Amino acid sequence: MFTWYICREIIKPFALITAILMALLIAGEMSETLGRVVSGQYSDWAIVAIIGFQLPILLPELLPAAYFLAALTTLNRLSEDSERTVLHAIGVSDTGILTKVLAYTALPAMVLMLAFTHLIAPMAERGLSDYLFSQQNRPLTDIVSPGEFFSLNQRDATLYARSSNPAQESLLNLFVAQVDGDRISVNTAPSARIQLEDQRQYLTLFSGRQTVFSLDPDETERINYQSYALYIPTDEAGSRSSPREAYSSNVLWENGSQTNRSEVIERTLTAGMILVLAVWAVSLTRVKPRKAKVGAIALGIILYIVFTFSLDTVQTAVEKGQLPLIASPWWLLIVLATLGLVVIRRPG
Repeated sequence: MFTWYICREIIKPFALITAILMALLIAGEMSETLGRVVSGQYSDWAIVAIIGFQLPILLPELLPAAYFLAALTTLNRLSEDSERTVLHAIGVSDTGILTKVLAYTALPAMVLMLAFTHLIAPMAERGLSDYLFSQQNRPLTDIVSPGEFFSLNQRDATLYARSSNPAQESLLNLFVAQVDGDRISVNTAPSARIQLEDQRQYLTLFSGRQTVFSLDPDETERINYQSYALYIPTDEAGSRSSPREAYSSNVLWENGSQTNRSEVIERTLTAGMILVLAVWAVSLTRVKPRKAKVGAIALGIILYIVFTFSLDTVQTAVEKGQLPLIASPWWLLIVLATLGLVVIRRPG
């Protein structure tokens, strides 16, 4: 009964805190995406797809903090309401409480973290990178709004189409004005269609006319043509994820470089943080009945900030080659876990 009670009391705030933090992070990430959807660069459903990719990417960043805060508040409430004193009276020590917390909440959360950091999040990074690239390089017929001017920034050109036929990926009654030094070329055509060759996008104008204007009137040229292909460069900025973030841990480890292997170790240590935080959640809440819980929670937040800062600092030094791989902060987790256990086993 006690096992189910402690699990329920930790899991409920854990899920709630994770959802709140996730919503805040997603809101911050989506501002730029929403602007691109409104401007027509991304499709109407792009924001839903991008949120779907972002969820497993952001979740590992939230889980340790959310778990620690949930465990800290729950265990501190048990101490404040004297429930912990009652547990001690019936033979359930702090060590017994820690065993339940570790086995039934911290360990499952750590396994979940390992799955996300080593496999699911890298898959989502690759999927997000590919999806953003495809969205930023959609066919012009999906982006251009009939009756409105559209800027082709990569070609210093402006396009206007009176109407379109998205089903056939074609634009109707259009002109394209392009600046090249002191010359301006204007192409007009009754129709144009998007064509792909060797993964390159071309806007091919049919039965059109090109007029090239120059500062010298005598150099003005007029050409009639059956077809004219305008290359539309791809937007390489569509790829946002770094190579290390987008590869699974086994691929990074097999690469053999210290930078890649330090990434694998960091993913593992991030998950291992949850066990250490569980130890400290139990140790920090060993307070006398009716003692204000704000103190324990505030101390826990300070500890978490110092802990994560120290972990990141040492891991960054290892990643940059300033420290050997063996110096990865696994030892920091062991030291902090040991200190927490000493506090728990100390006579009350």
